[in-house]
Amino acid sequence: MVFRRGAGVAVVIVVAGVCALAVFSSPVHAVAALALSLVGAAVLRAATPTSLLACARSRAFDVVFLLLLAAALGYLSVWGDAAVVAA
Repeated sequence: MVFRRGAGVAVVIVVAGVCALAVFSSPVHAVAALALSLVGAAVLRAATPTSLLACARSRAFDVVFLLLLAAALGYLSVWGDAAVVAA
């Protein structure tokens, strides 16, 4: 149970860090950091016993989904600084 609370705090810290990075650095760096954090979450999900994490799906589904989401965010991160086109 303690690990779940710690994981929740870690998620809040990562999200706050990504938001701060978007404001103070650039959206490209923020999305890349978010993609890296998803890779880290996939590694943790693959390595941590199921009894320590709250889970609703299988471990394999979670790991594959997190890695696909990280790959998509990494691919799309280069367009984070795209110019705004307004009509």
